[in-house]
Amino acid sequence: MSWKYSITLSSFKNLEPIEKTLENLKYNGFDAVEVYGEPDSIDITRISQILDSLSMAVSGVTGMWSSSNSNSKFRKLVTNDNNALRDVKNYVKKCITLCHFLGGKTFNICLFSDPPLTIDGNHKSLLRDDKRKLISASIDPVRELAQYARNYDVDLLIEPLNRYSTPICTDSEDARYMVEQLYQENVGILLDTFHMNIEEDSIEDAILKTGKMLKHVHVSDNNRKMPGLAHIDFKSIVAALKKINYMKFLTFEPTVQSTDYKNDLKYGLEHLRNLSKIQ
Repeated sequence: MSWKYSITLSSFKNLEPIEKTLENLKYNGFDAVEVYGEPDSIDITRISQILDSLSMAVSGVTGMWSSSNSNSKFRKLVTNDNNALRDVKNYVKKCITLCHFLGGKTFNICLFSDPPLTIDGNHKSLLRDDKRKLISASIDPVRELAQYARNYDVDLLIEPLNRYSTPICTDSEDARYMVEQLYQENVGILLDTFHMNIEEDSIEDAILKTGKMLKHVHVSDNNRKMPGLAHIDFKSIVAALKKINYMKFLTFEPTVQSTDYKNDLKYGLEHLRNLSKIQ
């Protein structure tokens, strides 16, 4: 099985001129990227022109839910602050229109909340019933955003994050519950192997149970490096994706700390390509 491969531009943010990054990605075998969601601070026209010149596609837009941007404190969908909720909905709508303009199809929704349930503010799991109450509080605004996204042919993807990011939606079961409550055709699930390695009893079982709800996958190893550079069993992950006939993008989301990243990119891409050929 041959999947479409993409990589997150947020991994290379502020590392080097974006032209250089895109040229390197194209040269190293990537035909698509996931653009980071900062519509107010990126030159959309320039990025579009560079992508066109390289014949590179856009798989979607990555929501910068916990970025260092000064507005990140407003990116909370579980909040009692009406102004914060208004701001985050406006942010998502801007990212949706950005995604549509660039020809992308997906935008990820992550659930952050008011203190004390903040990033790195909670290092323990909430009870499942408590999480579901918090998830339920986000249903109406996310349904509104899904209806907005439908007009732009964009899928909203619920992405569970590990407990050190948010205690609210942390695993595939939480995400499935949220998708079922939303009941919108253009809402699905994004699973990320880095977060799954922390939260899931079995990454393979989580993929199988998610099934047709799975519309996008982020891949990196347990240390946030490219697949194959640490200990996650990507062979079983690939096998599970084949079992559910997953046919959409696999998007790499590594942490890149220097401009000397080309060999790691090649290795990770070839690692997954080779595993995908195993019958």
